[in-house]
Amino acid sequence: MGIRTRITSMARQRGMTAAELARRLGLYRSNLSAMDAGTRSVSLKTLARIAGALSCSPGDLLEIGGLSEPRVFRGKTLNRLLVARDQQTVDGADRAWTHAALLAWQRHYRHPHAPRHGR
Repeated sequence: MGIRTRITSMARQRGMTAAELARRLGLYRSNLSAMDAGTRSVSLKTLARIAGALSCSPGDLLEIGGLSEPRVFRGKTLNRLLVARDQQTVDGADRAWTHAALLAWQRHYRHPHAPRHGR
């Protein structure tokens, strides 16, 4: 299973087009589409900005999909761990682990904005 974003569908649920959302955030519409398609990774900072504009949590913008769907994260191990953790989480429970996973991914790829422990 893969993890992908559902930014465009969440915007539609909020009565907003993806183009309107992109304008509010100062992003290109094509970037939002690429994030949904899994061809462009999304940083935690951007995911939090998008979630704020849509009045939802960053975890609400992520979904687990089938193997044929593109993944947000390229690392097989991280995807496997996220899927396993999601399956163990009771529906409606706190999804703060999503934030932890995104930060771990950023640290792994040495994203310049990822906070580091002990520094």
